[in-house]
Amino acid sequence: MPPQAKSLLMGLGLGAVLGFLATQFITPTAVDMRTQYPHAAVQLVTRATNMLNMDGHAAFEAFDRDPSFNPVDTYLFVLSADGTNIYHAADRSQVGENFAVLRDVDQRPFGLQLVTDAAPGGVWSAYRLNNPATGAPEWKLTFSRQSRQGHIVAAGIYAGAE
Repeated sequence: MPPQAKSLLMGLGLGAVLGFLATQFITPTAVDMRTQYPHAAVQLVTRATNMLNMDGHAAFEAFDRDPSFNPVDTYLFVLSADGTNIYHAADRSQVGENFAVLRDVDQRPFGLQLVTDAAPGGVWSAYRLNNPATGAPEWKLTFSRQSRQGHIVAAGIYAGAE
């Protein structure tokens, strides 16, 4: 093999190794949040819906015992078919609240959208709320799925201001 080809291959190999190592130490970006966390929200809602379908409201106690149902980056909530919040992993004060009448920061009826768009196969909703962590209005992406009982099982992520 000619020396130039060996040098080129060594350079490409070194570049690949350095590129791989660099990705191991980079903190998540907004792009990562939009690609990784939505998948986690779908998994969370799917697991919760399956448990709710099997165990009914007894599943709420299981959700409370298992910290994976209230991860740092998202949280689980369940609405009745009419939009009343019947379970909220992160903020129990929202239980009993009628989500169907809630509006986002742009005055769009996002709560009604969650209720009317509910489907057994799942659906994504996008709306803007004040992120409790930052206090600033941000897009929230919520994945919801309808259970056999007609409940709306949902989890969302804040995706940033853009």
